[in-house]
Amino acid sequence: MQDVTSRERIAGLVLARPDRLLGMEPFMADVVQGIEEVFDGRRVSLLIEFAADIAEEIRIWRRWVANDHVDGIVMVDLRTSDPRLAELEGLGVPAVLLGGPELQAPITNVLVDNAEGARAAVRALADLGHRDIARVSGPRDMLHCQARDAAFMQTCAERDVRGRVIEGDYSEDSGRKATAALLAGGEVPTAVVYDNDLMAIGGLAAAKENGVGIPEMLSVIAWDDTAVARLAHPPLSVVTVDVHGLGTIVGEAILTAMDGGGVTTYQVPKPTIRLARSTAEPGGR
Repeated sequence: MQDVTSRERIAGLVLARPDRLLGMEPFMADVVQGIEEVFDGRRVSLLIEFAADIAEEIRIWRRWVANDHVDGIVMVDLRTSDPRLAELEGLGVPAVLLGGPELQAPITNVLVDNAEGARAAVRALADLGHRDIARVSGPRDMLHCQARDAAFMQTCAERDVRGRVIEGDYSEDSGRKATAALLAGGEVPTAVVYDNDLMAIGGLAAAKENGVGIPEMLSVIAWDDTAVARLAHPPLSVVTVDVHGLGTIVGEAILTAMDGGGVTTYQVPKPTIRLARSTAEPGGR
């Protein structure tokens, strides 16, 4: 690669998303803002591209490296048997993984305790008296979704709560469809936990379309404390993670990696629950 001291350094981020999520969801927008805050004034910029799938993401990485476009790569959404870890080793470019589980990763890892967030959501709803709770997850091939699924079902069992999981894709439309299916079933849950704010917004719309009041007939908790969650009607109870702060940790981590730092794991504060007007004790339908 050319002498990076003579030019601004670049960290690359590819977001592999389905066509319905061509834009940047609020969570990732907040992460990016945190990264760019760290880069500001340090002659480092963030390059973002979108891909339809993991295979296209890898092709973008190869093009970047072949054309000397990036000095480091930020990887997100680790999958089962993910080929990207080996690809990064082969490319030999400094890299950081955001949100991976605890594992012996060959690259620096910013660890988020997804299991604790799921446990906290179930405990909060069970403490309100809910005994039938559903979860609308993100894509199940993502390891952080698997961690949330397992912790959700385990905590439901521990609290004598009926739990079930429906897979979504992080889009508002998938949240709407999953919620409509839950409300049309024979046993309707009294609460739903969504894996992101956009799916929760879709869930609120489906509830309104079916005449189900929030929270008197259905309580809702969404993952991530974003502006979308705070501006929803009613404002959403959330699994709180300082998403902007998470982005600043990622920014510092990739800077350290590009400066030649060794592989390390960054721990972020455990998520907690902030209850708002979308949750209440279970009521009658």
